[in-house]
Amino acid sequence: MELHAGADSSITIEWSPSPGATSYRIYRGTTSGGEGNTPIATTTDTEYKDANLSSTPVYFYQVTVVSAGGESARTAQDASKTPPPVGTGGNVAGVPVGNGKVYYCEDALLGGFDWFQTLSGWFPSVLGSSGSNSPGKKVVDMAYAKEGTMTFNNVVVPISGLYTVDWRYAFQGGLFPGVNNRQMGLKINGTVITTTQSFPITGSFDTYQHSFLQVQLNAGVNSVTQFAVSDHGLSRVDQMTVTPATASVPSGPTNLTAAPGDGSVKLSWTASASGSPTSYRIYRGTKSDGEVNTPVGTTNGSTTTFADTGLHNGTAYFYFVAGDNAVGGSPNSNEVTATPAASGGGGGGGGANLALGRPTTASSTENAGTPAANATDGNTGTRWSSAFSDPQWLQVDLGGTHTVSQVVLRWEAAYGKAYQIQVSPDAATWTTIHSTTTGTGGTETVNVTGTGRYVRLYGTQRATGYGYSLWELQVSGT
Repeated sequence: MELHAGADSSITIEWSPSPGATSYRIYRGTTSGGEGNTPIATTTDTEYKDANLSSTPVYFYQVTVVSAGGESARTAQDASKTPPPVGTGGNVAGVPVGNGKVYYCEDALLGGFDWFQTLSGWFPSVLGSSGSNSPGKKVVDMAYAKEGTMTFNNVVVPISGLYTVDWRYAFQGGLFPGVNNRQMGLKINGTVITTTQSFPITGSFDTYQHSFLQVQLNAGVNSVTQFAVSDHGLSRVDQMTVTPATASVPSGPTNLTAAPGDGSVKLSWTASASGSPTSYRIYRGTKSDGEVNTPVGTTNGSTTTFADTGLHNGTAYFYFVAGDNAVGGSPNSNEVTATPAASGGGGGGGGANLALGRPTTASSTENAGTPAANATDGNTGTRWSSAFSDPQWLQVDLGGTHTVSQVVLRWEAAYGKAYQIQVSPDAATWTTIHSTTTGTGGTETVNVTGTGRYVRLYGTQRATGYGYSLWELQVSGT
């Protein structure tokens, strides 16, 4: 379920379709847990617009499925206020500094606002930062809003040509522990330049560093937009500086692939299309966006393969590649993941994946783009994500009775601290075969012993303010 606040004082509730549903019921309250027993609406659609709301309270929602078998349990609740803020600004002229101009992010036009109940506020947001170099010591928090934007509509340059756009930023782990690299998009005059500009972790909300790219600007007025590509947006963005450039960093490498071996992963990619890289840097981590800031290897500018060795079989590794030349580093490549395995192991840490492509259901989904089926589709670029509450569950029908020996959980940044792995013959009576209250996120390989047709992950405590989010749930056995 996902909420979208409208400028007309409405909130639109969207959810994923449920097989066998004849209708859906929407419940609403103005306190957490206060949705009551009477639905405010019943619909056969997978969205509902709740109109004519007040601007004062926070509204809490739940949805149920009605089918031939009756009414389902409710989704986890989600919350929003309405209407969202109206963005202002974006037209303040840059301040001359040297041969360029600096633009203070607090003066930008913000958009794509989303209410984040954990922090009781709208994001993107302007807030104070002692490490800011801007006159008002204020910066923009671009986290938590998946469609957040920050735009400068009055970027004036004297002649057409190549310019460096430099962002001064900071962030620490915060609500995304283990996320070491936050990526953002850049749009110039309405055209997307990249969706993978790299912003490595600085270690503190008040320790700032820089990330820059070269772009073509027109003589006169230009528009520059930084935009979110996930909810892992930058926590502190202080300034944008625009200066003339004579050369550009390379464009990002593309088409990165990863082939697992026994204790190794072989990477291949397509060379940067521009910028003549003199080398490529390879970064590795054990969770998505968790690649450490120090590369695990480098190649020369004409080599587009790399063998990463000495790895642990059964552990999922995540990679991206960036190009370098004398000007600086490129945007990142796409991210890939691979799991080394001994010969015959199938790269899945314990044999064939019994869950691959099998029917998968969940207690809830964060939105239509994160359905339960994503966790068993074999694609580590898609994920299931639950609503932001406890408990939550994800279950897979293996299609027949199996002896289960191993379960691999490939978590996104929002992982489970406390959870159980359960098996069942009928999806009604469950037996717990693993339980922990100290989940670590990343890739967790759990050796178990159990028999059943259904396997369920049952989360009882989230590690972050978000829900439970899995790139893949893998099940091995006979």
